[in-house]
Amino acid sequence: MRLLSTLALLTTAAVLPAQDFEFKGVPADYAITFATASSRGLKISDSPEAKAFKTRMEKTFAGIEPSAKNSKEMQEAIKAATGLDLESPDNRIAGGVSMDAAGQLSGGVIVRARHDSKKLSTHASAKKVGTLQAGATKGWNGQELLASLSDELAKAAKDFPAPATAAGAPATEPIGVFDLDDNTLVIAQPKEAARIIALLKGQGASYALHPSLRPQVNATGRPYAVVSVNAAKLPANPELTNSGFQGAVFAMGESGSNQVMKLSAFFTSKEKATPLAQQAQGMLAMAPMMLAGDPTKPQSEEDKAMMAIVGDLLAGIQPIEAKGNQVTLTAKWDTLKLFGMLEKMVAIGAAKAKSAPQPVTK
Repeated sequence: MRLLSTLALLTTAAVLPAQDFEFKGVPADYAITFATASSRGLKISDSPEAKAFKTRMEKTFAGIEPSAKNSKEMQEAIKAATGLDLESPDNRIAGGVSMDAAGQLSGGVIVRARHDSKKLSTHASAKKVGTLQAGATKGWNGQELLASLSDELAKAAKDFPAPATAAGAPATEPIGVFDLDDNTLVIAQPKEAARIIALLKGQGASYALHPSLRPQVNATGRPYAVVSVNAAKLPANPELTNSGFQGAVFAMGESGSNQVMKLSAFFTSKEKATPLAQQAQGMLAMAPMMLAGDPTKPQSEEDKAMMAIVGDLLAGIQPIEAKGNQVTLTAKWDTLKLFGMLEKMVAIGAAKAKSAPQPVTK
């Protein structure tokens, strides 16, 4: 929980949005890929309203998790040790994952962010962070590096995700942070990192967003995040084959004063796509009744407030669009109203957390 709340705060500082997507370095055989880019000028992250929203959210998080009060100190510690400014609107990420027949995941993340390689190396050496090698590129044990940055991050590092190891198999390599240059970091296990770094150097073909997906992404206005799924690169199974599912693309963008979301799924035929479209539309139609709940049972004021917020979020979802073998869900929310809804949801959650019985300490 501590790691999740810490990463949530740091992500709030970095925020995701993008204008265009740089997939160079992302292996083409990944089943799921994602990317973001610069957030400069976006209302959702690079505006006075967004900055005020972030400040209020940090204050609320601090009320839920005492360690969250140190978020600014953590950001400053990261900047002092690495030169990386988490709040820069020019930070971008790209990456993805693949899955083998046994369900084991592998993948990596490319962080395109200005930092000081010399400062990072000096810090890691001084803190005696374990080193790793991805080919000729030096890196450091990710968990140890995180723990070396601050006392609070050291506590969060205890929850650092460990690579899965199948029963009876030898221990897998730790996740590392590899410093390619002052603008590029690769986060992955050494073997996968070496593959990503080779692609970044132009040795092989990287993933590229298929031209057929571009219209869906661009329809969000100024797209700032994209995730794509290629079913052909997932482990084969009868259910997946029978569904006719070929892939999907998720995109978020900003159009005027609105945030626009599009989720499109593609199937082998119209006949395979139609049932999903009908089911999805039916669920949307039933949502208001489900939110209303059982009229014979009383609801708390908090529950009523939360249901009202969820209702406002659902109101932004447009009717499901089915066209040939494609099914698309589109949603649109006013940016400032979206800030308000998210803030209310977190405030309600914070109130519940405070009123919940506290664990007994010895």
